Amino acid sequence: MTVRITKPELNIREKLAELDKPSGIAGEAMLRAETPQEQFNLINAGRRNLLINGDFKVSQRGTYTSATTSPNTYCLDRWEACHNGTATIQHTSGIDIEGTPAICKGVKLVQTVTGSNYLGVRQKIENPTQYIGRTLTYSAWVRSNTTNARIEWYAQGTAQMAIGPSHSGNGEWEYLSYTTVMTGNPSTNWYVDVFIDNGAYGNTTITAGDYFECTMLQLEIGNVATPFEHRSYGEELALCQRYYYMHAGAVSDYVGMGDFYVASQLNVDIPFPVSMRSSPTLEQSSGTNYFRAYGGSMDTYVSASWNLWVTSGSNNSASMYATPVTNGTVGHAMRVIVVNSNAKIAFSAEL
Repeated sequence: MTVRITKPELNIREKLAELDKPSGIAGEAMLRAETPQEQFNLINAGRRNLLINGDFKVSQRGTYTSATTSPNTYCLDRWEACHNGTATIQHTSGIDIEGTPAICKGVKLVQTVTGSNYLGVRQKIENPTQYIGRTLTYSAWVRSNTTNARIEWYAQGTAQMAIGPSHSGNGEWEYLSYTTVMTGNPSTNWYVDVFIDNGAYGNTTITAGDYFECTMLQLEIGNVATPFEHRSYGEELALCQRYYYMHAGAVSDYVGMGDFYVASQLNVDIPFPVSMRSSPTLEQSSGTNYFRAYGGSMDTYVSASWNLWVTSGSNNSASMYATPVTNGTVGHAMRVIVVNSNAKIAFSAEL
């Protein structure tokens, strides 16, 4: 008996066409990735952003609605205003860029006097030698009214400058990024920044009213700029507090429990919420009736300045004292609070 077997015809051309499926931008990036680490970064696995407070959500030092900045001073957490002209700084909010995952905050610097200057914000990276020889990608959203606004970095000690692309100057948000290799050994500081300058950390003519605004700054290992890594406010705050901790700066803020070592000296111990980078320095604003100490039948104002114990040397807590303080009783415990809006107690371990 003869058995006949039949099967549908196979169109080889159609089958080959099915294999030529478009992979899209993300798929192409995965295929181009040279290492598993790059693919790991592309799918947003793990922590990627080496910068802290890259979306400027944390500002322990103040609100900065429109304040004149001092050159080379820290403003929003981990970010230093760097300029040699006269400028104002503003902590902006409600930034909603199409295609980005969240509405976020930013920082805006405006030149107020025409002159040959530079103007920018920068972050110092801790322990930069760990990135020697590594490929790094820096990206940021920037808007400006000048073509001299750009992203860049500078490694002191090696004179390595990585100059990224500049803004078109049209006043609209633009995404800027570049990739380079860290070479040499930054013997002092490594700065990552947004600047208005001549493209080489030098002066250029900046006209009064020239500005830049930036947000979602990210530095990551690899040769691909991935979407900005949004961390929670609590996590970002803890990262910032390793370098700066605003302990008390508003009326009714609790300073701590203290006691009178002698009748004229009030001691207070302050634990830090996170271990600081190093033993910090004390930053304070104090004056007549800035702080109130009370306990039991005792109630007195602290009009003296605070001092750190020379022997404290701790990055986990601080012991400080105020002297002279009136009406004290040796050994008496006191609760200390802020009673003046100008009062401040902060600790700094900035780079």
